[in-house]
This record gives sequence, structure tokens and C-alpha cells, in this order.
Amino acid sequence: MSSLKDAASTRPIRTAVVGYGLSGRVFHSPFIDADHNFELTAIVTANDERAALAARQYPSARICRDFGELNAVNGGIDLVVLAGPPDSHRDLALTALAMGSAVIVDKPFVPSVKDARLIRDAAGKAGRPVMVFHNRRWDGDFLTVRSLIEEGRLGEVFHFESAFEHWAPEATNGWKDQLPASKGGGVAWDLGSHLVDQAIQLFGPATSIGARLRTVRDGGGNDDHSEIHLEHDSGVVSRLLMTRVSHPTAPRFRVLGSRGSFVSYGLDPQEPALDAGARPTDEGFGDVAPDDYGTLIEQTAAGAVSSRIPTVTGDYAEFYRRASAAVRGTGPEPVPVEQALEVVAVLETAATAAPATTSS
Repeated sequence: MSSLKDAASTRPIRTAVVGYGLSGRVFHSPFIDADHNFELTAIVTANDERAALAARQYPSARICRDFGELNAVNGGIDLVVLAGPPDSHRDLALTALAMGSAVIVDKPFVPSVKDARLIRDAAGKAGRPVMVFHNRRWDGDFLTVRSLIEEGRLGEVFHFESAFEHWAPEATNGWKDQLPASKGGGVAWDLGSHLVDQAIQLFGPATSIGARLRTVRDGGGNDDHSEIHLEHDSGVVSRLLMTRVSHPTAPRFRVLGSRGSFVSYGLDPQEPALDAGARPTDEGFGDVAPDDYGTLIEQTAAGAVSSRIPTVTGDYAEFYRRASAAVRGTGPEPVPVEQALEVVAVLETAATAAPATTSS
């Protein structure tokens, strides 16, 4: 396969998306197609319905039935995006690197620190970047929380709560519900990857990890309602909840500091908009309505003052803007392997120390 050896090259980055489920269809292909730095050259899926859908949505892309067909793509592939189940990530990432491609790996990255280090070392030997798709660093509500902390409006933060909830009472046959936690399945690895990454980004490494993983639904092969508690080097305590069996009424974020607190509800609107057919270039994409703004309560000399804080516009496209620079060799990776490795270490510890229990 080819690679962009000339850092000054301006030709589009020839990109293959491997997997066309929710991740490949919603979180990757639209952003690749909308960014002039990239060319959506190939889509790999063995599913007939998904292959037909991909061909309709991206008629200029070559639809491949298996990964090996990428070797025959004219002009080669500069970047491989792995959007399939986590138990496929290690071997496919190593194969892509051996073929000379840069790699983006969706979360969950891989189910063990050992696998993460293996990929990191292979990337170093190949001289190609490997980036992990922790896209929710560019959720609007997370960007809002980060800005409030950086501006000092909360004072010294000592407590952080983050919840990612949805209502899916029936377990499916897909990997998210059936793949064992030892292979990256379950809600802790799936949604917890986001929450752990966000907490570490805000407050630094975790020195203590506590967890409880539970299987609540009948027919599930892994955890579907889990909690992870982190104590960070900085002294902040994070309480993270991830569940498939809740109508989301708890705050998405609740942050407590010495000068005030912040609370927000609801999820970033980018995913549902994309799933409904929106484009990242649409006007208003990522905007949050004023009724959904979070609330900041600040302690002042005159007492507690409450105000609604406009939500920063979410921007998943920023990941790909940074990724294009990394592939061309003109900028750092948006999410380096070393940062993703920290998340894997937390989740592996949580899954090992607190294996999922079934509720009676």
C-alpha cells in the first residue's frame, strides 16, 4: 500500500473504512467524505445490506467484501479506519501498518494493555501514526465543562460525575451485548471508553480505580449497567456511570468545585443528527438549543448566582482535521496511542477486578 511520504503533499489521503455498522456509517464516513483532505476510497463490509447502502451513499468508493481486497485498490490506501468490533482491532491494525498505512482505531481501542503496546510498538517500527477515535473529546458539553474549569469559574474541582445512559431493554446479538469483556465487549468498554477518556483529559491519571459491572437484562453476554470510580493524581474523584437500561434522567455532567458547581443534561446532538442523515457541513450542525444549556452556580460576595451557560458547539470534524496533519507528517495525532493506552489500563483493571455479575 502507498503512504504519504511527502509531508508537503496536498493530494487527498486515500482512506478505507473497515466496517459499516453504526460507527463506519455515522462517525467516520461522513467526516472523511466532507473533508477535502481525504478521499473515501474504499469501504469494507461483508454484510450485503450494508454494502448496498454504502454503495448508494458513496458511489465513488470501492466496496470490498473483506480486508484483503484493499491490496488490489488502484493507487493504494494511505489510511485505514477500523470501525468494526474491538476483538478485530489488534490483528487488522498490525496488518494495516505492515502494508504501510496509517491507522485510526475506533473505541474500544483493544481489550488489553498488552495489545495496545503491541500496536504502539508496531507503529513505531513502521513509522506510521496510529490514532484512537475518542471523538467525544469534541462533544459540546464536554468542551463547555473543560472551558469552565480552565477559566477557574468553579474554583478547585474536587468531585466529577459523568453519566452516559440510554434505554435498550432488549439485549441484541451484536458485539456490544454479547462479546465478553475480555474481548472488549460490554457497556464499560463501549460507553466507558468515552467517560474514562474524558475524566483523564480533565483531571489527569487515576491512582485508584474502583468498579462494579452488572448484567441486568436477560440474554446479555456481558455487562450492561456499570460504574467506575477514579481517584486522580490531582485529588479529584470521578464517578462514572454507563448503562443501557435507563431513561436518561440523571445529569450528563455534574462538577463540584470550591467556588461553584455546574450541571448539564442530555447528550451531544451530533450523533443523532448524523444518524438522521445530516452532514457535518450543514448549517447549525453541533449546535445546542438554549433550553438545553447547562447551569452554573457561582458563589459570590452577594451569595449564590445561577446562570445558564451556552454550550460550545460540538465538533467531531476536528478529529479528522488533526488526523490529516498527522498522516501527512505536519502535526501530532489527535489522540495518540499512549493516551488511549491509559484508558485501556483503567478499563482492563475495572473489568478484571469487578467482573460482571447478574442481577437476580
